Amino acid sequence: MQPRRVKNRKTGWLFLLVLVGSCLAGCGSSGGTGIDPSAVGSQARLTFNGALTRSFSGTQGEMEFNLALLQGGDPPQPVTQLSVSQVSLQVNRVTDLLGIPQPVALTLTPTRIENPPSDLAQRPLLMAVLMDGSGSLLVLDPQSRRFLAVFRLLDQFRPAPLDLGAILRFDNRGAGFGLTALGQPLRTAQLLQDFTGDKELLRRGVLRAVPGGNTALYDATVEAGRFLSDFRPNERFNRRLVVFTDGIDNESTRSINQATQELTALARERGQKLTVYVVGLGVDLNLLELQSLAAATEGTFVLARFSEVLEAPFANLFPAAIGEHRLQVRVQSSVPLPAGSYLLSGELRVEREGSRFVVPFNDAVLTVGSR
Repeated sequence: MQPRRVKNRKTGWLFLLVLVGSCLAGCGSSGGTGIDPSAVGSQARLTFNGALTRSFSGTQGEMEFNLALLQGGDPPQPVTQLSVSQVSLQVNRVTDLLGIPQPVALTLTPTRIENPPSDLAQRPLLMAVLMDGSGSLLVLDPQSRRFLAVFRLLDQFRPAPLDLGAILRFDNRGAGFGLTALGQPLRTAQLLQDFTGDKELLRRGVLRAVPGGNTALYDATVEAGRFLSDFRPNERFNRRLVVFTDGIDNESTRSINQATQELTALARERGQKLTVYVVGLGVDLNLLELQSLAAATEGTFVLARFSEVLEAPFANLFPAAIGEHRLQVRVQSSVPLPAGSYLLSGELRVEREGSRFVVPFNDAVLTVGSR
């Protein structure tokens, strides 16, 4: 997206400074999750972490939902065994990308669940956050709420050396700087904070991700993936790349297919699993391509139509990283759906050992006519 003029930039930065001050004083708990009152005593929580369309045509197809169920503790521990019979979903609203309700009823039926490895939460988490630096953010997020949303993700990191993070940004200005741990130069992605367990340094890196250029998404994603892979490549890290964007790629030299092929080949050659989580802001996005990027790397995609609701999509990626369940779902529509993208909102439920957990999901993207 091309940068657009914003008259109220000073007011936005003033608002950001006020919020950042309060957050640095103590923003610890993640938001946007649903907890059944009967489970409060155990401090358990269920999170909806994103969704992908696998296929859909006419009146039926398949989606994948990403969820996590964390038990209380410091640090929290994920429940690693769920069965399909314990999970259900209900769609309460279907809209188009503008939020206009659609005259259709959708039924979601879980068919298979892939549980996380039992030792996933014990592995050191290595997470790189790649932030869009395009000028369009001055319009879509003038108050820089994305910074506070990333803080909510970082605040859940467990003490080093268990969890390490790094912050990068991208645009099209050819101002890439920094090297990977194996000496590869960054030409599009810009390293703002190298891997560290120091949350204060990570927050400072986030605040340096100011907007300015266009969107060179796929080139930067490949570079960030290599940056993540090159860090102590022979060690058994839980490697996760979070990509945040608000626009359609308009500057990369790579296509989406080339980018996904390079990322998957890199992970395969290194014997690693390199998972990409994509957070999209707004609806001026290529939803099909972003879902493809996440799906090819066994990641997930989550959409926030407005910056005011960015907090939960970011915060819930920590539970996803340490204890994700990948739920395959059969989708049935009451009427044939024309090609396009639809947003599903409703409830995700888990019933386990006499406890019932419920969390809302919002704007899960169903892409009709895809893959």
